[in-house]
Amino acid sequence: MSNAKVFHLLAALFLLTPSAVSGVCETECVDRTTADDFTITYTGRCTPGTAVTDLKLAVADHACLVCLYNVARGTIETDISAVVTELCIAGYAANEYPYGDITGRGPQFDSEHYAGGGEWNYEVETAAGEDRLKVDAARVDDIFYYQAQRQPIEFPTNIESFNPYVEDGSNVINNIVDTDGCDLNAAYCCFVQDRQAGDNNGNCAAPYEHHCWDRDPADNTNICYVDHRRSAKSSRVDSGFSIFGDLANNKENIEGAVHCHGFAWGDDPLSTDNVYKGNLLFYLSMYDHLTQRGYVRNVPGSPMCACAENVSALCVPRRASKQRELVADGNANIPRAACVTHLLPGRWRW
Repeated sequence: MSNAKVFHLLAALFLLTPSAVSGVCETECVDRTTADDFTITYTGRCTPGTAVTDLKLAVADHACLVCLYNVARGTIETDISAVVTELCIAGYAANEYPYGDITGRGPQFDSEHYAGGGEWNYEVETAAGEDRLKVDAARVDDIFYYQAQRQPIEFPTNIESFNPYVEDGSNVINNIVDTDGCDLNAAYCCFVQDRQAGDNNGNCAAPYEHHCWDRDPADNTNICYVDHRRSAKSSRVDSGFSIFGDLANNKENIEGAVHCHGFAWGDDPLSTDNVYKGNLLFYLSMYDHLTQRGYVRNVPGSPMCACAENVSALCVPRRASKQRELVADGNANIPRAACVTHLLPGRWRW
């Protein structure tokens, strides 16, 4: 069975009328009159290489495609690779699964959940089987099997912990302009509680009413301190800091068990990790750690999950490793797990 896919390069340019094309791009396009004429067949990912270098888009069509793009977008591009790059980005964006549809509970629920609150974080299963995580968050498993491995998932820039400096228009934190909510191209989560028994992760155990209240995840991180200014909107604490250490007795690691896990992506908007960073976030925060391990809650004063520059907790990993799995399917090699990363004062440690 072939994994080849057909990508309509100009599907996003539907406002371009045939008369506009024939009037402006007559020389370049000759007998072409509609944007739908341009398609490429590719395997894996849409990149300039799949369209141009691999000769799936005929050289004779380059000038016409560039002209159509310039007419539709009001640009003056001359490089076919630059045009195909923009069209591939638009194509991926048009195929994204909305992040808000994962829970289906609305933006307030999502923002509260990633801050570390809400019912999925606070509730623990009762003796009668109520508030069972696998049932309450059943949609997460459905999304994992039916969307996350088949298409890009939107990165949730509407959630405050991932893009907290948009609503007020300032886009500035600690005198640094935050242009897109994730300027460090990295995000991570830190969990402090285990609410699910029987998954070989953490120390929650049945019966829940006796052995699953305030239970711990697997401890892989030492929290040093929390800078509350980094996530004021999410934590609702304007400023100040908390130190997790016994300075009098020169002891660290007094905060209890904390489990952190993160990922990063490159600047190339068509790199696999960049295109599928929403999938990485979903897998890390919703599927792997929530429904499979039962890890929940946030370090006090810091969001549970956020872009690296908006996470208040600065931490040192007990063990640093690089972990990455790829799920091969007909559309792309979609990364399922990502590098373990931790933000240290002034530098990254991998």
